[in-house]
Amino acid sequence: MTEYWPWWLGAIGLGGVSILYLLLIGRLLGVSGSWAKVVAWKENREQLEAAEALVEDTEAMENALMAETLAEFGEDAIRELQAESATNEAEPAATASLDELESTTPWTAHLVFLLSMFVGAFLVSWFTGEFHPRLDLSDVHTRIFGSLWEVWLALLVGGMMVGFGTQMAGGCTSGHGLSGCARLLPASLLATAVFMASAIFLSLLMEVMIR
Repeated sequence: MTEYWPWWLGAIGLGGVSILYLLLIGRLLGVSGSWAKVVAWKENREQLEAAEALVEDTEAMENALMAETLAEFGEDAIRELQAESATNEAEPAATASLDELESTTPWTAHLVFLLSMFVGAFLVSWFTGEFHPRLDLSDVHTRIFGSLWEVWLALLVGGMMVGFGTQMAGGCTSGHGLSGCARLLPASLLATAVFMASAIFLSLLMEVMIR
């Protein structure tokens, strides 16, 4: 039987990882966010290149701002913006620069973070003698889903639901449960309460199903 760490030691480890991640990377810890950055690295790079080109071309940036303002607020907002610009013509115009672009963490840093979790888990299981490769899940999952293709289908559907849910909620158990709750963010507190309640309900439901 697997012996888990004491709860207080796990809390210290998770808290330490969250603080070190913030100090080293400069951003809040979020596993699903890191995974999204790795998966969409090409799209994010194209968006950054487009933003850099837009900053260098002031006229194009103003036209893009006008187009977005028109689409969002209508022609009245455009006329109001033009009136304010005419009033402030005597003031020096503020020019954007590449330094003013929001700095982003390279996707390679997110990749290293994700791989480190796998490497760390492997090393711990290897040195403790708990590393046993297997293609099936626990006995509980086998009794509920089966032992053939059903278990792989359950994993696929479960993974898709987790990916959709984390993107819709703007974070996962680490992003909301660790980083967000530590900052007392209302959205993170609500999200954590929802997925904790859902997990408790599902665990109780699974216990009923296997009886």
